[in-house]
Amino acid sequence: MWGKSVGVFARNPRFAIIQRKNYAVGITRIAKNMNESYQPETQSDRIVVKNRGEATAKILEIFRHEQEKNYSTLDFHNEKHPEAVRSAALEFAKIIMRSDPSLVTKDTLADIVNSAASHDSVLNVAHGEMITRFRGYFDADAPPAVRAAMTKHGITKGNERLSAEWLERELDRYVGADGNPVFDASSRAEMMDAIAATFPEFNFMATISDEDLARHFSEYADENNLEKYRTGIKVWQPHLGPESSMTALAVATGDLRGEAASNNYEDYFRSGNAEFRELNEGLRLALEHGAEAIPLQKKIKIADSMLRWVKAQVTFAMWQKILFWKSVDANRLITESPKVGEIKNALKERYNTAFDTNILKAKERYERIAESDGDGDERAQRLANIADADFQELLGELGFSHSTEKRA
Repeated sequence: MWGKSVGVFARNPRFAIIQRKNYAVGITRIAKNMNESYQPETQSDRIVVKNRGEATAKILEIFRHEQEKNYSTLDFHNEKHPEAVRSAALEFAKIIMRSDPSLVTKDTLADIVNSAASHDSVLNVAHGEMITRFRGYFDADAPPAVRAAMTKHGITKGNERLSAEWLERELDRYVGADGNPVFDASSRAEMMDAIAATFPEFNFMATISDEDLARHFSEYADENNLEKYRTGIKVWQPHLGPESSMTALAVATGDLRGEAASNNYEDYFRSGNAEFRELNEGLRLALEHGAEAIPLQKKIKIADSMLRWVKAQVTFAMWQKILFWKSVDANRLITESPKVGEIKNALKERYNTAFDTNILKAKERYERIAESDGDGDERAQRLANIADADFQELLGELGFSHSTEKRA
């Protein structure tokens, strides 16, 4: 009935959510870390290194270890996520570096590694059917409802801010043989800005303009009926702007668009599935008692949200292609480079086909699962007749197959 694969369309409009192994309110390593004075384990005061490269290698290893220790149970934001962001950000930066080495230097690459490794090092949340991430770099980033929840649990800073402060404290530790800091003030500021730039905003009913549709999808929009995917989830980064550094642009690109721009579609759909599982704590907990124990009406709602999520992956990727080029076209370092044409051609060669391939494969996936989009009545009728086997198939496509039988 359903064909192939799925995910769930249910995010908090401004602050998405995550799950943890323990289900008390809040998370990082232990309860005492869930406050504004979050601190890593006690470190020695200073570490003498030969150069920035040696310091960066040590910082990478520290945050890699911390991410694995604290978040290995998460489906998406586990230790693999910072690695994926680092890889995607470095690939983007090196493309620019080959065209204009003055824009991206070896020090820039080191700053990218540090920022990517640490950008999600603090993941405070509140739990519920959907778990709410306490996101934000600036005070104004948190809407009133999220700010109230943060205050209730003794938190006055968002996750991006706390992650940046942790990196800043780590940077303080590294000095050269002469006792001077390895990381200068300008470099440190760019790394903080890079983490700030990863903060996302959401619009779940954003419509792609005629101009953007024509510019980015004209070659295949009509024959693939992309019209019905024009309105949907748009995720953007409000702190990424024309004045952003190469470090910020690369890290923000790798974080939000890395999988959507991957040369391997498996990266994109698997990351979407993982994000779904991480977001939907209530479903994961319900499945611990077996899928057969979920009431029919709840199964219908879950199946509907799964289908909506899978459809949303098409629009999400379309928006990311648009936003990728808006960020590149607006960036003053790129636009003022004498190699701007060469840079954009190289980026086009690497990314446009990847975006387009993932968009079309995501569309094919949704249509294979849903068989037809149908109107509201048709969809409702199909879902009302969902069989247990079909429901199990949907769950399995999202990676829940290991959880669909009641645990002993």
